[in-house]
Amino acid sequence: MATTVMAIEFGANNTQTQNFNTLVLQLISQINLIKAQDYKGDIPSHAYNALFLTRIFLHHFISHLSSSEMVSFFEGSDLSSEAQQEARGIVSFKGCKLGVDMTLVSDPRSYAEQLIHGIIGILLNLDAGSSPSAYEFYQETLNLVIVMMSTQLQLTSSESNDKNYFLNIVLQKFGHVADQLTLRLLWNFTDQKPSPPLTGSIVYSAYSYLFAKAGSSPSSEAHPIADRSILLLLLLLSQATSNPDFDIFKKSIHRIRDERGSMADDQKEDTIFTSFRKIFHVICQQIHCEEVCLLLHMLLVENTYFRTYVLSRTDPETLYLPILRMVYEGVEGKTNYSQVYVLLVILLLFSEDEVFNETIQKINMTYQPWFTERLLKSISLGGLAVAIVIRTIQYNLAQHKDVYFHTNSLAILANMSNSLQDIHPYVSQRLVTLFDIVARRYQKIVLKQQQRDENFEKNADVIIYGDMVTLVLEIINSTLTHKLKANPQLVYSLLHKQEMFAYFRNDIKFKELIHNIEQAVGYFQQKVSEANIKAPTPEEVAQVIQTASRTWPPNLMKTFPDIKFQYEEEEQSNEFFCPYVWSLLYRNMFVYWDEEKAKILQDYRAAMNDENAFEGVPTGGQPGVS
Repeated sequence: MATTVMAIEFGANNTQTQNFNTLVLQLISQINLIKAQDYKGDIPSHAYNALFLTRIFLHHFISHLSSSEMVSFFEGSDLSSEAQQEARGIVSFKGCKLGVDMTLVSDPRSYAEQLIHGIIGILLNLDAGSSPSAYEFYQETLNLVIVMMSTQLQLTSSESNDKNYFLNIVLQKFGHVADQLTLRLLWNFTDQKPSPPLTGSIVYSAYSYLFAKAGSSPSSEAHPIADRSILLLLLLLSQATSNPDFDIFKKSIHRIRDERGSMADDQKEDTIFTSFRKIFHVICQQIHCEEVCLLLHMLLVENTYFRTYVLSRTDPETLYLPILRMVYEGVEGKTNYSQVYVLLVILLLFSEDEVFNETIQKINMTYQPWFTERLLKSISLGGLAVAIVIRTIQYNLAQHKDVYFHTNSLAILANMSNSLQDIHPYVSQRLVTLFDIVARRYQKIVLKQQQRDENFEKNADVIIYGDMVTLVLEIINSTLTHKLKANPQLVYSLLHKQEMFAYFRNDIKFKELIHNIEQAVGYFQQKVSEANIKAPTPEEVAQVIQTASRTWPPNLMKTFPDIKFQYEEEEQSNEFFCPYVWSLLYRNMFVYWDEEKAKILQDYRAAMNDENAFEGVPTGGQPGVS
């Protein structure tokens, strides 16, 4: 390709010719003119071409030159007098004179900092909807920013962040515009401005046509500015939190408030406002996209006001039901495994709110055709959530055996347990079956370790599955102590499988929990016996339980403290999220990156033992639950 040959020549000869330096200065000059004249119409073609070529050459330099070689193009290389003279009147495309603003040469800032300053000015101030050329220029500006940050893609996870030259400049020198840039990228996402018809930008149009990323489709580029804006925002949000400079965009998300909400407690100088309603609406429309799921996750984690807005809506099924569907389909491989993890964290965040838990128990759902496990003509939204989370745990135990995965799933059930009511018979069966599966697995591991080691109780698997047994018992206990009268079907399922508790009856770790459950089971077993029904049918037993529950004495069971879990991100959560975001960029941008040089994804794939890291993000390394 001609641009590749030209990039090689630029890189090899720039020390003598300084042609790339001149191109960068021309671009900055054009950007400054565009900002100064407050463009509302067409962007000059020579400005666009300078932007495009800078991105192409810079992409090549990042991929093929050392960090120090690339930095030398932007620092410590003032234009020679000959280059300055040529730059004043250099002839470019269509015979246009592209003079360089010589004040840029004397500016004490590096060319990189000047370029980033200009680029951020374009992102903040250019109206992309004013003309097709303005849209393309804005889109290409986003492309350039992402390419500049791709130094991170070339590094291994252990390499220093100091080599992320352009990213570090943004984070360390432009923190004062982090709020504005965060809002603008969010607005770009929520505006969803469609791509205009192709204009006459010959260089760009030909490149896009000939070298579009494999597998891309017109529909995937329907809103390129929105798509690139959310990816860039996620990249900025996923940087290491241990460095205060790298945390500025998360702090900006934290400061956002709803423009239609109460402002009484938010009269702080650094508070910024936007429409939560608009963000929520677009997220609901596009929740099937991984990057949108990740944005929702970050908004819920970093902004308690947005989380309160989402949880207080009167239509929780609008967002909650699609998430449940993706989790359901995810365990079958229809959804990326790491996306399922992020979705489970979102469900966990929802489950921390007791009012929300109560609300979804009262929302009745009709038949959902995607739920093929069992024909459920009518079930509460909360009951459906329990069924899907239990199914997810069972799949994880059988296949992935990811500790974080089932820990978060069980935490969701635990948080919901004291709100469960009128549980569907199918859900009751699945909950009791879950205990049976975990109990059998625990017994098998204990037996195996006993034969090997006298100190088997210290074995990691014994501890993990022992904790799972305890947690499932606590979930069942919590539901019975808080809502026994409202859950006769759970009592029926426990009666049907009561023999599974015998193994744990004398184990000191489980004795108290088992005794509590058996108090309830024994009471209703006695009532069924007293009914003296010969060969009772399931319906008759259920009716006896229903009747007996009205006179159930709650003091028969000991009340334990409520079990509540909260999601907390680990300090190094970026080790999961940053490679995840880069994998999304790798798959969704038409810019080509050499797979062999994408070291951050190679390390990630190797660490997680996933051969498909470049097609989807592997699991593991996730933040935890406390």
